[in-house]
Amino acid sequence: MYSMTGYGKGEAEINGRSLIVELKSVNHRFLDLSVKLPRSLIFTEEALKKVISGKVSRGHIDVFTTYSAPVDNAALSLNADVAESYIEMSRTLNERFGLANDCTTSSLLRIPGVVEEKAASVPEEEILMLVKTATERAVDALLKMREAEGTAITKDILGKLDEIERLTGLIEDRAPLVAEEYKVRLKQLMETALSGAQYDETRLLMEIALFADKCAIDEELARLHVHIAHYRKILETEPTAGRKLDFLTQELNRETNTIGSKANDATIAEYVVLLKCEIEKVREQIQNLE
Repeated sequence: MYSMTGYGKGEAEINGRSLIVELKSVNHRFLDLSVKLPRSLIFTEEALKKVISGKVSRGHIDVFTTYSAPVDNAALSLNADVAESYIEMSRTLNERFGLANDCTTSSLLRIPGVVEEKAASVPEEEILMLVKTATERAVDALLKMREAEGTAITKDILGKLDEIERLTGLIEDRAPLVAEEYKVRLKQLMETALSGAQYDETRLLMEIALFADKCAIDEELARLHVHIAHYRKILETEPTAGRKLDFLTQELNRETNTIGSKANDATIAEYVVLLKCEIEKVREQIQNLE
């Protein structure tokens, strides 16, 4: 089982070009990628996202990159026409206004357009490979951290499931006594109210039966056990089942609420409160799982 929080760093180098990719992930309902790339690597964004989405299904992930490359040999060329135009304008100014002609070679070279620079072509396939390699290494490091944290969370959840099952057992032990205690109380009330006069025993038994049926929670308890067993199975066999566990947690809470509303017993109500507290703790932990 994987957590959704973690950090991973990957580095790669090809022909003097180096790239560092850093991934920082936090909880999110879906996979949400925020990628920051230098302008020269923007064309690799989709490939980078594809690498991450191929291994990660949930979480908000910030992607940071640090790219360095050797200075490319650039072709420099002189635009003689532009230089000649500036020289002619300088002569015209000198003749018309009597200004000193301070036009020099170094000043001409500083004028935009006189020297043209043509950048060397970017080896896109090479850079794509660089990005993919660094990203894969970063994702592997991220998953390693997420797995370690997920293992700790799973252990904690299993401990809480044990407590949930223990409380469920206490409710099971208490449930059969509720109707019996109601029978005793009702009989005492009738005897007190009637001052020892005879009453219809059949009607009393019918009333007790209706009460027992109304507060019966056998089905809810049985479903709780099924959900707990299913929970354990998922934690043991499925590495990325956060959404499924989230739904299952809602079912645990639903059955517990039903027990609380039907049981009509103070002791069971106390167990239900404790049960809901444990389920809420589980729910909080589930939000961290992928």
